[in-house]
Amino acid sequence: MHTLEFGYRFHPVGQGLFCSGHFNRPGQQPFRWVYDCGTEAGLRSETRAQHVRNEIAALQRDQEADHLDLVTLSHFDEDHLSGMLDLLKSFSVGTILIPYLTPWERLIVALSEDTATDSDLLAFLKAPTAFLLARADGRIERIVLVPPGPGAEAAAPLTPPDAPIRGEEPLGLPPLLIKDREPDGEADNDGLGADGGMTDPRVRALDAGGFILVSQAWEFVPYNDSRLEPLATKKFKDTARPLAVKLAHSEKEEDRKSALGDMKKLYDATFKSPSAKTITPRRRNEISLFLYAGPIGRVELLTAEVTIPRHGMDSRIGQVPRGWRQTDRFGQMLTGDGFLHTQKQVDDFERFYRVADRMIRGAIFQVMHHGSDANWKGGVADLVKPVASLYCSDPLGKWGHPGTKVRNDFARYHPVQVDGVHGWQVEGVYRFL
Repeated sequence: MHTLEFGYRFHPVGQGLFCSGHFNRPGQQPFRWVYDCGTEAGLRSETRAQHVRNEIAALQRDQEADHLDLVTLSHFDEDHLSGMLDLLKSFSVGTILIPYLTPWERLIVALSEDTATDSDLLAFLKAPTAFLLARADGRIERIVLVPPGPGAEAAAPLTPPDAPIRGEEPLGLPPLLIKDREPDGEADNDGLGADGGMTDPRVRALDAGGFILVSQAWEFVPYNDSRLEPLATKKFKDTARPLAVKLAHSEKEEDRKSALGDMKKLYDATFKSPSAKTITPRRRNEISLFLYAGPIGRVELLTAEVTIPRHGMDSRIGQVPRGWRQTDRFGQMLTGDGFLHTQKQVDDFERFYRVADRMIRGAIFQVMHHGSDANWKGGVADLVKPVASLYCSDPLGKWGHPGTKVRNDFARYHPVQVDGVHGWQVEGVYRFL
């Protein structure tokens, strides 16, 4: 019987998200991936950052390799970028997936983050691909930009759901297939200017609804839920453009700081709610790269083992979700800090992932933004019906995530708490039918 292996690990980093995984097909090298690598900045941030670095070192030891085939950065904030740079110090990377944002959208993220003029984050947001290629020093093979997807549908898998896959090259396809294209160029007159890295041959743009197919058996399907473009109104652009040019090109630090301060005041005055002093940083979370990772074709889960990795302690045996075996529902649905808060967001998410039943097959479900009530619409748990629901949060922290409404919504779907001490790991074996 032809069997394949997979594994997921949610690392214990507290109020943050660091997920790794692997897929093995006989006769081929394992395919390894990471989705996000960060923790919340602020109080005890250095301790939390050290947790991330410890988990990066543990991942390197466990897989006995210093290469990752796929790394996904779901959204742009200081702690996630910092975690990514720490990761790149230890691993070379085949493909980095990031959501594509226009220069104006990147400017909005920079303002919502209260970014400093000398920060890595601002340098990254000015030109994300150029920044990563320069900082990685040859350790990145390609960067793939994922275009916005609300209102679209994902492409169907190359192998029809009812077609068996046997042998090593049944369709004559390469071991790694990415549905991508050459990216469009950026104009140099918008906001912070163009990303010069877009012309590098290592930078590609994913086809609309596109995917990454591994060994004709396992796929990754990202969804960019960006909704920031409507904020960049003509009035905002006309006022912000000279400030952005000053910020990007002034030689004096004091002039750059002045321009950034004026831009933040403009941003708050334009977009904050009437009752708020400043706009909330939730804007940066309105861009979050969802990611489905799972098998294609007609498959069946044969075995699964769950362990609980513990920070500074030995792992222990965990509980396997009831009724999980002999199903095809063992893919991941990773949501980062995204939103499924409005009916339109829910409808767009369902429309995109309903192709090939990916929404239902992505049954290992990472609940958005640590289980925040603000990111969730009641009843969505019954829509996705996850086999296991993962909260990556610090329940004793200042936010108290997961929220009560979210906990109630997922109570029947094997909730799992991942925090600064306890992780969650599953190893499974499956076959094609």
